[in-house]
Amino acid sequence: MAIAAILILLSFGLARADDRAGTVDWSDGHKVAGAISLTPGKVLRLFSGGSQVTIKLEQVKEIIFKTEKEEMWEGFYFPNAGQATQVKTGEVYPIRYLQTQITLGNGQVVEGHLFTTVFYLENDDGVQKVVVMAKESGPNGTKLTDLIYPTAIRFDGGATSAASAVIDLTQAGFVPLHPPLILTRPDLAQQPVQATVGKPIWTVTTDDPGKIVFSVEAADGIHVAWPDGALDPDRQRAVDTGLKVMQDFYDTRTALGSFTDADAGDIYSLVLMKRIAKAYDPNGTPISTDIVPWSLVMLRWKYDANQKKATLLNRTMLSIGREQGNSGAPELLRDISGGR
Repeated sequence: MAIAAILILLSFGLARADDRAGTVDWSDGHKVAGAISLTPGKVLRLFSGGSQVTIKLEQVKEIIFKTEKEEMWEGFYFPNAGQATQVKTGEVYPIRYLQTQITLGNGQVVEGHLFTTVFYLENDDGVQKVVVMAKESGPNGTKLTDLIYPTAIRFDGGATSAASAVIDLTQAGFVPLHPPLILTRPDLAQQPVQATVGKPIWTVTTDDPGKIVFSVEAADGIHVAWPDGALDPDRQRAVDTGLKVMQDFYDTRTALGSFTDADAGDIYSLVLMKRIAKAYDPNGTPISTDIVPWSLVMLRWKYDANQKKATLLNRTMLSIGREQGNSGAPELLRDISGGR
């Protein structure tokens, strides 16, 4: 069953620059203005609830760093090398946990944690590194007020209007149970999405809607917007071999479709993985043989034409669950209308 009428609409934005004028606010009250940038080729990676969202700097209007938790810890050291015995120093040091709130140019707000991200701020005084961490600590004997950190990064004139795509499921013939999981090639990074209130319509920032793949769960199964096409025989054999020799928790892997990225040459496969053999929980207790764990994943392969070999680069989980009794994994309903 195909998803009916998935609309992907493209709107083009303004020209982008490598750096942007803005201001960094610090916790001690001082501000520094200048041209703000990331390392060339880098993006912001925001982690939330086990998922990762990638955001380009030109999409950002404002970044706010909120204190999630602060505490003082007592220092210690290990007097004997190779032994776990600790001795307290009698001194305390501060620890602060920060949450990040990013406002995009379209007003969408995304929250999560930035892990060790370096911004560069350049002005007449030179180039200054602004290092942001989800968890930071100070030396022994210092206080929380001594632990100076950036509280906000604001860009002059707002964010560049980035290109976007609209996923419209109003005519899909089913009711989504959850918002879609939206990924972009080449690295299958999850993208921030903005929902339309009261409607199954989502907007995702992207400058190439043809790079979008997504899945959405409904009562009748998991719908996947997947490009049409098939691999040539050599690439298909390489993927089949890669699946057979893969070593992980699962012992049964069914390829549901594969295609080659026209630009990078990477291969992408949609695979249903199951564990048929006896499995154990983290405590070592056998899981009932009546229960079969499964995962629906997207795999990205690098293909070597000379050796006719596919090497797994990364995987992204689309859905996970367990078959129990006579109930199987949700039916997978491929759709090609959200293709390249």
